[in-house]
Amino acid sequence: HLYERFLKIMMLSVTKRASTNVKFWLFENFLSPSFKSSAFAMAKRIGCEVEFITYKWPEWLRGQKEKQRIIWGYKILFLDVLFPLNLKKVIYVD
Repeated sequence: HLYERFLKIMMLSVTKRASTNVKFWLFENFLSPSFKSSAFAMAKRIGCEVEFITYKWPEWLRGQKEKQRIIWGYKILFLDVLFPLNLKKVIYVD
């Protein structure tokens, strides 16, 4: 799970360099059960928050078979509804 390894590195890097509280919203659909079970412990250890989110692929949009294309599609389709409206600042890391 190379993607999850990179995700852990990115979370640690962002949290270390941030001067304010950090919260990560992660698409639950693409994470392994082992990552999901360890994510909250890791977040507590490095001093950030984690929330898992799930969106259903729109029926009107042609389904994708390749996992990377699905992930890209989710990021584009749901970026406008991904974050709460009361946030002052969002740093989008891909």
